[in-house]
Order: sequence, then structure tokens, then C-alpha cells
Amino acid sequence: MPTTIRLLAVPETDQRTVRFFALFPAPLPDGIPTCAPLGLFTGDPGTGQERTKILSIDAFCAPSPVTWHGEQRRELASYTYASPGPHTASLRWGDALDSVTIDLGREPDTPEPDVPLMTLFEVKPAPGAGQEARIRVHVAGLAADQLVRVDAGASQVFVLDGAKSADQDAEWTAIYAKPGDYAVTVDVLDADGYWLSTLGTSALEVGEQTEEVGAPDLPDETQPDWPAEPQPDALPPADSRPPWLPFLYLRPLWAGTRTYTRAGGTQVSRTLALGTYLASAVQTTVGGTLWYQSTRGDWIPASSVSVVTPSNLRGVELGSTAPPPPPPPPPPPGDVRHGVVTAGLLNVRARPGVSPDNPPVGQLSNGTAVTIYEEQQADGATWYRIGDSRWVHGGWVRIVEEPPPPGDPRHGVVTATTLNVRARPGVVAGNPVVDQLHYGAEVTIYDETQVAGAAWYRIGVDRWVHSGWVRIVAAVEAPRTSLGLLTVSDQPVLPVGWVVSSTLNVRARPGVSPDNPPIDEVLHNQRLDILESRMVDGARWYRIGLDRWVSGQGLAAASLKPRPSAIRPDERWVAVNLSQQTAVAYEGDRPVYAAMVATGLPGTPTVQGIFRTWQRLASGKMSGGSAATGGYYYLEEVTWTCYFYSGYALHTAYWHDAFGRPRSHGCVNFSPYDAWWVFQWSAAGGVNSPAVYVYSG
Repeated sequence: MPTTIRLLAVPETDQRTVRFFALFPAPLPDGIPTCAPLGLFTGDPGTGQERTKILSIDAFCAPSPVTWHGEQRRELASYTYASPGPHTASLRWGDALDSVTIDLGREPDTPEPDVPLMTLFEVKPAPGAGQEARIRVHVAGLAADQLVRVDAGASQVFVLDGAKSADQDAEWTAIYAKPGDYAVTVDVLDADGYWLSTLGTSALEVGEQTEEVGAPDLPDETQPDWPAEPQPDALPPADSRPPWLPFLYLRPLWAGTRTYTRAGGTQVSRTLALGTYLASAVQTTVGGTLWYQSTRGDWIPASSVSVVTPSNLRGVELGSTAPPPPPPPPPPPGDVRHGVVTAGLLNVRARPGVSPDNPPVGQLSNGTAVTIYEEQQADGATWYRIGDSRWVHGGWVRIVEEPPPPGDPRHGVVTATTLNVRARPGVVAGNPVVDQLHYGAEVTIYDETQVAGAAWYRIGVDRWVHSGWVRIVAAVEAPRTSLGLLTVSDQPVLPVGWVVSSTLNVRARPGVSPDNPPIDEVLHNQRLDILESRMVDGARWYRIGLDRWVSGQGLAAASLKPRPSAIRPDERWVAVNLSQQTAVAYEGDRPVYAAMVATGLPGTPTVQGIFRTWQRLASGKMSGGSAATGGYYYLEEVTWTCYFYSGYALHTAYWHDAFGRPRSHGCVNFSPYDAWWVFQWSAAGGVNSPAVYVYSG
């Protein structure tokens, strides 16, 4: 049985100092990296000890199949011996043990290994096959105890065994789930899988599937002149969107939906296949019809698309949160107005105006009541001061009369995953939703009225909610908000979890039995603090409150992962747990953020190993697959992307809300807010930040 690690000792020119390296054999293509404690012993008797440990690492991780070529030899430490020796140094890694004899009084004898001759090495894209490549290799003189390993990238490895023949000619087809730049490498290994030599490397560019665009319809020469180019709305919707959602996303209603070169025009720009998602930042109205302009510059009528509603899922910061903004200064008597926000989300800035040096410092949602203390003009627009260094665009605020609140308002907490807010009580035509509140939101109740037999609460100016989804609580300042017997921390610690299923039963104790019926339920995407974990009848159960347990099968749990030795103590990194479909962001050994994600499906798995970001993009296009096979996708403006290996990345997924289960073509999908948080946070670590550790378990 070959060892799983080897110790290499390389003397320096001073003939006393030795550099120690750990060597790893090539892993299997579907192998999972092993992590185990490591200890390095010099065996220097000059210290008075038979074995001297100079290095100890709690969790030393082997390279993954996709990182082995660059990490199969890893330096451990240097040591200066007091005498020439000989010395016997040893390395223990988990259950594996290897040793090497060091004689500094003799010239090292390290003969070069005999390696085969590679007479042919050819890598070509497969003609007409999209994301496939043909690889052909011919080697001569391959020893019986040697292997040739061809690494095609994307966890695809092919092997020639010298025990079969000394001269071999082979051809393989490599299939790539994602377009990008790959490297095909041919290495020679010994019988135990350790590297001997690299015979050759070839770059490979895997292109995208051809975009399916129909032939444009040319305008009839007898038609009248084109209408004048419509001007975008004076108040672009982008300024009312939160920073993590800079675009409006659209999906065509049917295959063959067309876009046009002009709003209201007839000249076709594109014919869209199903699986296409457009991004828009500008809209206009022509002849009473609403049109959206994609970021490619073409236009599409609103009647041909549906507006995509991205997930509002949010992870949680593990630590102290930013303090609330300071209260506004006392206003002059009689000089105060009141208003209500009319935008979906309205940016708050430190001073009037929109400029790069005046970024948003907060957001207000539709229907939020504000007090206006001052008014100023900036770039021809009215701006309102609603607090100390807090200004909003007046075009998105409607002035109202603020009714005086009652003397003793009540307080409540939202218990629904999403609770609609309406301008007046009741669900009737002409009373649309003006805002939404999410689970755990605190509200102040100023008034109560009955509509259709149900109580409705007024929580602000023209803001009413159904009382059935609000639990009355005592108004107290505390670090934790108590929701009955369920407790959710404002500053949680790991582990935490999110509900993956649409609903999840809560029981008084772990396990399913007739005498332990459901006593409550928690809802999709709801975040829960995990207070205890227990195995019952072979299944994992989590305690989320006093006498409140949920099954682990319906929960994605984020827990602490020790920092691998290949990641520096000062590095920013993200640990992605494929088994739990969660991600945790770390600064060195300190976890700072946890989120639920969606990784690769079984046919397009996410690569495992330790990587570093090679490209950061605030937004960009992603596409692939084939419309003929039903796997086509074309996604405009995928935001907050960190490519960590070839075409694999951490990025926003605005097109689904199915986090907590495999869903992607190999990338790690985050909700828009979570991807934005990771992108902004990791920027402080530099262009190759964050490091990404993908593991299963």
C-alpha cells in the first residue's frame, strides 16, 4: 500500500541548512482532499532529543484533483543542523508516516529519472461540438512502473499505464461545462502516483455556444420615417434601486420573442430563445406602450417580457453591526414637513446630488415615512434632508400630513417570511402592495381597524399590514429579539441555518413519532440560530429554541471550518460546504459572514479544492448550453462575480430563489445581496481575493 505523502529534504549551499517539502501523489479525478494533523521531526541528536518536532499543523490539506499540478510539492520549513549527520528526519500526516536520511557530509546523489519521449501532443476543439476538445498523445519508452497523466482541466484526467505497453497512442474527448481558458498538461508519474516530469502543456480556449439570433427584419422602404428617439425617463429607476440590484431583469414570455433597434420601431435586433434573461437600466413609453432597453442597447416591449423578482434572501454578519445613524438635530419650530417614499428603494446620501464621491449610505423602501428638515437644489433637482448628513432625491418623496400618533403605541414583530404593506387596510382592487416587510422586522403599531373580519395595523403614514402576521411584543432594548419560544440573535455565532423547504415542522423534541406532533412551522429562507445538534434514528436534528427542534433534512447549516494551511492567517477567504449548500466568509481564522448558496448539479459539479480569485467583475454576461437540448442559458449582467478557477465563480443568481440545494452549472450561486456583500468585503484583500475553499462534508 503506497504512502499518501512523502518527505523531501533539499540541502542548501551552506551544507548545514535543509529545506523540507511534502510531496503528494496525484489524486483520483473524483477524489476529495484529505485534511489531517501534520508533524515534522528533524531527528537532530545535537539538541539532546532523539526526535525534534519543528512544525505542527492541526489541519494540513492535500491538493484537490484540480490543484494538484501546482501544489503537489509544498514547502514545510527550513532547519539548520549542528552536525553533518547522518540524521533521520520524519514526517507524520494523519496515519501516514515517511522518513528520509540526511548526510550533509556527502554530496547528494539525485539521478534524473528516465522518462518517456512524447512524439505527439495535439489539442483541438471538436468541430461543431461546442464545448468539447479532442486530445491526442503518443509516447514511446514508457517504463512498466510509470504512468502518464493527462489533466484536461475541469476535473477530467486520463491515464496511460506503462505496465500495458511502452509505446502508446491514445485519443480522448474532453467535455467542458463552462467556456473559458483551460490548460491541458501531460505529466509522468511513478507507480505510486508521484510526479517525475512534465512532458508538455497546451493552452485551450473553450468558446461559448453560438448565440441564436434570427435574421433581422428589414423595414419596408415605403414606411414613413423612423420616430424620434425617445428620451429615457427623467428620473432613472437605477437611483431608486439598492446597490446590490443595479439592474431590472426581464425574461421573454415565449421562444422567438424579438428585440428592436428602437423603442416603438419595427427593425428587429435579436430573436430570443427560452433561457434568455435581459438586464435593463432604462425604460420609456412610446405611444402608450412601455419599453425596456437592455444593456446591449436594443429595446423590447413590456408586453413581451415578465419582470424577474430576484431572491430577497440575506445571509448574516457574524459580529457587531454598524450603529444606527445619529438622530437629526432639533428642527426649527413650524418648519418641518412630512413625506412618504414612492420609489421601490430610494438611496440615502450624505449630501445633495449624485456623484462618485457621494455614494449611497443607506436605502429607504417604498412607503417609508420621513421627516423633512431642509430642502436644497442640486443639478436642477430638489433634495430633502431627512436627518444628520442624510439626503434623498425629492422626486421620489410625496409630501403628506403626518397624523399624530397615539400616546402609547404598541410594538410587534413580523412572523411571515414576507408581509405585504398596503396604503390602507384590506385586500381589494385599487389597494396594491406598496412595500414588503420580512421575517423578524420590528414595527410600531399606531392604529388598529377591522376589515372583512380581520384586524389591520397602521405602522406608518399610509402603511397598513394584516395583524395575523404580526406578534405583539414588549418594546425593550435587548441584544436578542424573542419570538415566543424561538430566539433569533442579532449578532449570531456559528452554527446558523436557513430553511430550504417551503415549510419545516417544529417539534417539541427531536424525532418523528405519534407522541411528538408538530407544534409550529418555520418558512422558506427563514434564518435560524442552531443551539444544539442531535442524531435521532440516524437523522440529524437541530434545536432552535426552548423545546423547539427541526429536522436537518430541511435546513442548510453553516458551521465553523478550520483554516487550511495553504490559506494565510491574514487572508480573506470563503469556505463553501457542498454538503450543506452554505458558505462562510473568514478573515484569517475569524468568521465574519454566513450565507446559503446553490452549487453545481451532479452533471456539472462544483470543483473542490483551494483556489484564489483570478478575475473580479462587477457585472458581465454568462451563457452556454444548447437551445436544441433545452440546456441553453444567456444571462445579461450577472453581478458581483469572483472567478476562482477557470469559468467557475462566486456570483449573483437573480433568476432563481432555490438556494440551499444544487442548482448551477458549476458556479457558486449567491442571492443578490449576499454576492454583493462578499464582493465588496473581499475587495480589501486585493485582486486575488477572496481565496475559495470548496469542500464536501
